[in-house]
Amino acid sequence: MTSWQDSCPILRAFVCISLVLLPLFGFAAAGTITATIGESIPLNGTVQLVDTVYLFVTGPGIPVNGARMENSNAPVVTGDPGTFTQVMVENERWSYTWNTGRVSGGLAPGSHTVYISTEPVAKNALSSVKYAEVEIILKKAVTTGKLEIETDPEDAEIYLNEKYSGNSPRVFENLAPGEYAIRLEKAGYATETGSATLTAGGVVKFTRTLSPAGTPGSPASTSKAASPSPTTVPAGSPVPPATTAPLSAGCITAIFILAGILCGRRA
Repeated sequence: MTSWQDSCPILRAFVCISLVLLPLFGFAAAGTITATIGESIPLNGTVQLVDTVYLFVTGPGIPVNGARMENSNAPVVTGDPGTFTQVMVENERWSYTWNTGRVSGGLAPGSHTVYISTEPVAKNALSSVKYAEVEIILKKAVTTGKLEIETDPEDAEIYLNEKYSGNSPRVFENLAPGEYAIRLEKAGYATETGSATLTAGGVVKFTRTLSPAGTPGSPASTSKAASPSPTTVPAGSPVPPATTAPLSAGCITAIFILAGILCGRRA
């Protein structure tokens, strides 16, 4: 199975469907195309001896015998050309671009078959005409993004756009495209902030290493006892009397003896 971009290596812009009219064998069938709902799929081919081809599609949610390419709810009716998507043939070539994002009634994911016929007949009447068919597998359009948040250490609180959204690590699936403000908090660590911009189908990985934060008000680990500050006496203030310790009896006796010796020497 190949995507429609690779189904025609030379003309990558087109899906090559050979619709050469063969008297006994009908049209050659085309390969399978894979696309996303919303993409435009160019179809073209060749056919002889007719000036118009009639297109219709079948698939999930579409009438069993087919509907117009532009309206998945409008059933085709055998013998009524107006119910089909008509494409003119010029110089034995035709072309049509199927815009899967602009189909009235919408398209469901799954396998679809586009029929190209030389006459306006529904699926249940194709056996009597020349036709070709191509299988188109449509995938659901991706409209959301994914955000993966990891932290070291783990178990940090995650706030997306200021709303608590769980703890790390965490994967947020199916987020709408846009910019998201991210805040990470964990006890004992500094708060980390940042932002992430998501696109449809995109994956953004937001990783942070948390830095330890100091505990507010904690005492210094190796502080020494501070010496008392000297008392400063303002200029002009009376000087307080000095305080002296009382003398012991031995000190008083020694003083009198010393005084007598000094007096005797002077006489």
